[in-house]
Amino acid sequence: MKRLIIISTALALIMTGCYTEPVADFSFSPANPELGEKVYFDNLSYYADAFQWEFDDGTGSSSYNPVNIFEEAGTYTVTLKAFNNSSGFDVAYATITITAIEPYADFYVTTDLPDGDGYAAIETDLVFVGEEITFNNESLDAASVLWEFGDNTSSTIISPIITYDTPGTYTVSLHAYGLEGAVNTYSKTIEVYEGINSTVRITVLEYYDEYPVEGASVLLFPSVLDWEEETNSSYEVWTSALGKCIFEDMAEQYYYVDVLGDEHNNYDLAEESTDWIETQYLEPGYIHDFIAYVDKVDSKKKLVLTRIGMKELAKENASDKKSAEQRVEKNNKFSKKN
Repeated sequence: MKRLIIISTALALIMTGCYTEPVADFSFSPANPELGEKVYFDNLSYYADAFQWEFDDGTGSSSYNPVNIFEEAGTYTVTLKAFNNSSGFDVAYATITITAIEPYADFYVTTDLPDGDGYAAIETDLVFVGEEITFNNESLDAASVLWEFGDNTSSTIISPIITYDTPGTYTVSLHAYGLEGAVNTYSKTIEVYEGINSTVRITVLEYYDEYPVEGASVLLFPSVLDWEEETNSSYEVWTSALGKCIFEDMAEQYYYVDVLGDEHNNYDLAEESTDWIETQYLEPGYIHDFIAYVDKVDSKKKLVLTRIGMKELAKENASDKKSAEQRVEKNNKFSKKN
């Protein structure tokens, strides 16, 4: 009788040890997923050999480590059921919040300038009637876009090319739409000139680093002598944020460009060569672009010297320079048929 009790007890212990309840557990990454992003599920269950996932978005999976993409922003309760061969099961839950990506709108405007056998895109904020310009879309996380060009026209093209028919100031707006309908808008102003008779668009750039110089005073002179003596000048204009200005309704001839900013001028360059200040021949019917390279100078000089005085100082300094110190030429004249 004692032996029977011992055997029965042993069998009960063996049978109990053979049956282990499954334990369901899992993690996911990334911790803060965005809309449209893949979510990876890492199965951490044990004592289980079959699994059923429910993602709370109408989909599920029986894979061990599934991947899911949630198509709408919101909060989801993900369920994992873990089963074993003994008909036991366990359930684990986790809440996942899917965040909609906020779009970011941005763009810049370019026109094409002749460059060797082709064209080079140059950023601009001043354009002419009839000139083709490209609106370059740099938006982020946008599912779609809407452009409004300020002339009662619009477009849904990613980076459209347009022309303006009438001179004026136009506010261009780019609306970037996210997957969930969120919208971000960026706007900038474009100045459109009619291009009467002979015209030239001048871009003022620092010679070495080629950054644009904003707020510089620009004058045109009909000859080098006029440039030196400050006689017979054109009307005065100031450069935009991109270092640009436009002269229109000019005579059909060459001009000599005088640039003076708070910390920049082109007087030393002019002493090296008049090519740095002489425009191309301004033939009507063309869009003429001229890059006026300048140097950064001591701003204190402007407080004690006139334009003529600063030019005379540049002439004195030039006499002390060797020809070997003159700088590499850069192409600064571009013309295309309008």
